[in-house]
Amino acid sequence: MPIAIYTFFLVIVYCLSASAQYTQEQIISKWLADKPVIDSIVIEGNVHFKDSKIRSILFSRKSDIFRAIKADRRRRVQRETVMRDTSEIKYLYMSAGYLGVGINEQFEPILPDSNALIRIKIDEGRRFYYDTVNINGIYEPKLDGNFRKISRRFKYGKPVDPFLLRQAAYDMKSVLANNGYPYGRAEYVIDTSAETDYAAVRFDIFSDSLVYFGDVQISGAENFDTSLVRRELTFRKGDLYRRKDILKSQKHLLETGYYFTLRLNSTVRDTSTMEERLNPDFILNLREKKPHHVSVKTGAAQDSIKDLTWSFSGAWSKRNFLRSRYLELSAKASFVIFTQWRLKEHSYRIRITEPWFMGLRMPLTLTAQLEPGVRSLLQPYRKQTWFISATTTWNVKDNLKLLTGLQYEEVDIYGVSKEAEEQIKEEEGISVRRKYYLSIVRDSRDNVFVPTRGSVTSAAFEYIGGFLGGDDSFYHLEGSWSRYQRVWPGWISATRFKCGFLQETGDAVTVPTDDRYYIGGANTVRGFSENELGPLSEAGNFSGADIIVIFNQEFRYPIIGKLWGSIFTDIGNGYINRTDIKLNNLAYSFGLGFQFISPAGPIRLDYARHIKSEGIDSGDRIHFTILYAF
Repeated sequence: MPIAIYTFFLVIVYCLSASAQYTQEQIISKWLADKPVIDSIVIEGNVHFKDSKIRSILFSRKSDIFRAIKADRRRRVQRETVMRDTSEIKYLYMSAGYLGVGINEQFEPILPDSNALIRIKIDEGRRFYYDTVNINGIYEPKLDGNFRKISRRFKYGKPVDPFLLRQAAYDMKSVLANNGYPYGRAEYVIDTSAETDYAAVRFDIFSDSLVYFGDVQISGAENFDTSLVRRELTFRKGDLYRRKDILKSQKHLLETGYYFTLRLNSTVRDTSTMEERLNPDFILNLREKKPHHVSVKTGAAQDSIKDLTWSFSGAWSKRNFLRSRYLELSAKASFVIFTQWRLKEHSYRIRITEPWFMGLRMPLTLTAQLEPGVRSLLQPYRKQTWFISATTTWNVKDNLKLLTGLQYEEVDIYGVSKEAEEQIKEEEGISVRRKYYLSIVRDSRDNVFVPTRGSVTSAAFEYIGGFLGGDDSFYHLEGSWSRYQRVWPGWISATRFKCGFLQETGDAVTVPTDDRYYIGGANTVRGFSENELGPLSEAGNFSGADIIVIFNQEFRYPIIGKLWGSIFTDIGNGYINRTDIKLNNLAYSFGLGFQFISPAGPIRLDYARHIKSEGIDSGDRIHFTILYAF
């Protein structure tokens, strides 16, 4: 009997303790479900990285008044808090060579407010460094150089980064896919079995079978002929399979402007035969735009003599004019309202684009515009302007573009004599401009707004007047080179050289004032105000330069979040004659700046000071603008 009572007593105690424990778990779960405010974050076990570094990458954020005002959800414990915090910390440690790092995150209530204390315990483990990097497998010998080049990214003695190794394996697989082996495999193995902290890495590469393109079936082509689609494809049936041909074809199709979306997918399935796998067919699903487009715009404004004007414009376009040409007809009219109720100006334009000029993917755009002019009480004559132009662009390579064009303009004044016509043109500054232009740009930047690597090289030539006629006659040469590269962790070096040259031709005495170079300011030499550097007229005003030389060197670095800083030096000046270019009359400027990296580009604040040189007194300037100087 006593044994039975004793057993019963133990069962009761066990049930009560289990019930209490279950109740405690329920309490913690309910507390976390209410998303408590994070009061503090405690980090333990970290040696390699400081607490501040780890806190900066966490999803969790300690609550403060500013986060409360913004209603920042990261100031509270969320359902994904543990996953995101541990993922960020693991990425930080593993990319630094700590391959076996362990993370444990716990939440503890803080009384009396029931806020949360986050306790993160880190077991860093061993840190591994690269030893040998080898490549094994079965593949064509001609591809070995590509694989070796990728493997040379990993230097002996540097921390092992599995994420970079994974990217390298993907790049090796891309090499296979771009050389006819889409089913090839590229994998990596990290050998951490050695007693030392040095780990050997091995890439295993197997090319599998050689593959050729099959047929392409087109679905959704209703308004545009399928021949226009096939013209944009960079591969044909029987060509060696290359993944980049598929991507390039999709890009070309979207650039035509005919389609909203498209998908180019292989028809190969798990049940496909070997013949289908080695000669895969594709299906191209298209979602077309409408062949016709109409737009209307209207708005009010105030002109230079303070009259209230109302403008109307409309355009009609056809995307499949003569099968594949783009045709646009547009008109614009502006009226003075309330004071006089009259037509102020009106213009009409026609534009047609041939997407494949001379059998090349080189769009040629022909434009003609007429502005008939209006006779009024204030203007007892009619000034008519018209021009025609031809422009073509050729993407020689993915990062190399050539642009060339020709423009012919004419201005006629009706209702006055020939002598009066010339006088009116001179008084109103009317200049008939006819020109030919050519530019070449090579752009290998990784990002247009905030480049961290790559370069931009450009060269431009303009020929105005001369045998083309017109009121002005000169030519213009300009070249620029910019380079971007990481110089140490987080810091980016940006360098630019720029020069330009203007020269009058024929009977012209000088280059027109408006066409000259005006430098100084936020995008050239930042120690000066806008357009306040260069030659002066007899009256002491800046008259513009025929020659410019500019050098910029800037170092950009992140401060916190989207806030960046920079230090820079700018050197340059403008000249009339080549013999004027000397080191002692260049303008030398230096300074620092801050940038906020917005979705529209960097918004920057720069302070620059220029030192005294020949003909230039010292001074400083503050600039506030958007986008980097170069």
